[in-house]
Amino acid sequence: MKKILIIFLLLFTNSQVLTNDKQDSKDTTNISEQLKTLQDLYKAGVLSGYEYETEKKRILNR
Repeated sequence: MKKILIIFLLLFTNSQVLTNDKQDSKDTTNISEQLKTLQDLYKAGVLSGYEYETEKKRILNR
């Protein structure tokens, strides 16, 4: 169930980035929001350290 929630949250935040793709300032804000959400999930114990680092790298490498 936790994995489904993670996937949903990541897909939702990713769709927000794609929607605002042409606006650089919004991209930066969305990346910040994604990283904050990811960190919150990690701190809550929903994500393992490996999952956290993998997703963080994916977000930052766009």
